[in-house]
Amino acid sequence: MAEGLSGRFVRIDKEKYGVIRGVTDKDYYTNSSHVPVYYKITAHRKTEIEAPYHAIENGGHILYIEVDGDPSKNIKAFMKLVQYMHDKDAGYMAINHPLDRDPVCGYVGIIDDVCPRCGRRDGEAMTVEMWQKIKGYANAGNSDTLGVSGNPDEEMDRVSNTIE
Repeated sequence: MAEGLSGRFVRIDKEKYGVIRGVTDKDYYTNSSHVPVYYKITAHRKTEIEAPYHAIENGGHILYIEVDGDPSKNIKAFMKLVQYMHDKDAGYMAINHPLDRDPVCGYVGIIDDVCPRCGRRDGEAMTVEMWQKIKGYANAGNSDTLGVSGNPDEEMDRVSNTIE
């Protein structure tokens, strides 16, 4: 809802006021008390800025942190960040990380060298065995693994928040 409104409002403002650098020069507004997604800032500093507002935003709030890479590769740093967010009184928080999508079987998740669903390597064609494996996943009710996305323009502008 908020993403839809921020896009609608910026379109209305562009029509009325034209393109204003830093205000209407994107196809979305940054909603709530978020640091803009394109602003280069560390995860800890972003938490320090946004978390205090959660106590007064009783209509809803979330602190998003964008990380680069697979957070399961450094659980200690991941848990330290979660603890820091908690200690700064972030009421609701999420840590986003990149996801891969296998162009053949549609698996969405972290793909290192081999797709965990079908076993395909990048550039490799599908085998009959791979298709049989995918068919089993689909019949088990796991075929829809793609989440709901927000504003695609805002999503493309996101930069990672480094973890100290």
